Amino acid sequence: MEQDNYKNVCEYWRLKALEFDYEERYAALGLPGYNENNLPITYFGVNYEINRVDARIHNLENPQEEVDFYTQSAIYHLFYFSKEAPRNSGNFIPLHELRGAAPFSPAFKKSTLMPFAKTFEGKTEQLIEAAEKLGFERLPNSDAGFQAMAFVCMPIRFLFWDGDDELPAQATILFDEKITDFTHEETVIGIGGDLVNRLFSAAGLKRLI
Repeated sequence: MEQDNYKNVCEYWRLKALEFDYEERYAALGLPGYNENNLPITYFGVNYEINRVDARIHNLENPQEEVDFYTQSAIYHLFYFSKEAPRNSGNFIPLHELRGAAPFSPAFKKSTLMPFAKTFEGKTEQLIEAAEKLGFERLPNSDAGFQAMAFVCMPIRFLFWDGDDELPAQATILFDEKITDFTHEETVIGIGGDLVNRLFSAAGLKRLI
């Protein structure tokens, strides 16, 4: 039943996406590749395409793949919820400090940050290799810190500290404080979770807890 709900939500957004002014949004968001045919959009380094006829999203590298709910939501919401002239601030903050997102912070910690830390505990090198495989940019902070581009206009950072005899591993995800210029605050949570799931997959690890 839950899967049916996801499909229904994706279909709702696909129909809305038929009416988006893509030319205006590509310009406002600084997205490359606008043309009169199918539209390219890169999400976490993977190249997708929005079909101009039916607004369906396809993975260009694996056209037969069924694009998952979170990827579809992230892409459609970028075009629908982004402000007229969105701008990043360059100031990165945790979810609980993000305007409008604080109520979701405890659930985000339980569903995303804790599994992130637990799964990579004792596996810092695997995390670094996974992030580099995905094309993320290394940061000097923490044992394994990186900046990932969800979209070319949406930088996200994560920091990871491995555990020791006294403390368990810790992880945090930081968002530009103006990320809600680009998407809905609830969508930010899905994008953060998607980042972590892509790291698990790239590392060949199964999520713990």
